[in-house]
Formats: sequence, structure tokens, C-alpha cells
Amino acid sequence: MSKSPAKLTDTEKQSPRNKAKAEPERLDSAFSNETTKQKIDDFKDTFSKCEIVYKVILEEHQFKKTGEHLERLQITMRQVPHALAFAGYDFDNLLLTKLFGSKEKIGKRSVKKLRDSLTHSLNQKAIDELIQREQELYAYMNDFLMKIRQFDQAA
Repeated sequence: MSKSPAKLTDTEKQSPRNKAKAEPERLDSAFSNETTKQKIDDFKDTFSKCEIVYKVILEEHQFKKTGEHLERLQITMRQVPHALAFAGYDFDNLLLTKLFGSKEKIGKRSVKKLRDSLTHSLNQKAIDELIQREQELYAYMNDFLMKIRQFDQAA
């Protein structure tokens, strides 16, 4: 059983409230540059397409494996290559790792991990990484989507 957190004193409760209070201002500042905001939104939208497309395949793969339609599908590199191979795709593992992998080192994050950072803990390092690696990151996403779109045409 997990241990419940200790009760905080009124003074200790002030610290998380102060951090929360400062956060909207920090986020407003991060999103004040319209160009940057648009880059973040476009990046997240493009990755969402990749994720949704992949989850269509994953859902079918998991149903075949378990006989159940799972409520929540989570992307892990343990199943990405297998699910795509199940559907007949022959993706390069390096591309899949760059797209869906779990590498979190700043400057080398996978597309998924950078999207996670921009979504859940937006900070300047994540924004800078997006701007610096924008062409590279879009290349991974576009390669994935193009292969999905054109795979059966090549046969």
C-alpha cells in the first residue's frame, strides 16, 4: 500500500500555492510570441496525427493479442515495431525510435518526449529545442506519415 503524503502546515501549503500562482504568468510569457506559439501548436498537431494513426494500428494489434478493446493505449517502444510489423509495415527502427522513443536528454529527445515536455511542463529549453531541431523533427513525422499514406501504393 502506498504511503499517504504527510499533512502540511498552513505555512507549508503556501509554497505550492505560490508556485501555482506564478505559473499562469510564466506561461503567458512563454506564449506571448505568436510565432513561437504557432510553432508549438503546429508541432503538437503534427505529432498528434502520427500518434492517432499509430494508435489505429496499435488498437488492432492489441485486440488481436488480448481479445479486448483496451480503453487506454500507451505508446512504448517495446510494442511499436511489433504493432507496425503486425500490419505489414517495414519501418526503420531508428525512425521509430526518433519518433516514439523515450530518450529525454535535452537536445536529443524523441519527437514524443519533446511533445510531452511542451505539453506538460513547457519551458524555454523545450521551446529552444523545438526551434533548433524543427526540420529534423518534422522530417521524422513526415516520413512516418508519408510511408503510412503510400505504403500500399508501392506494392
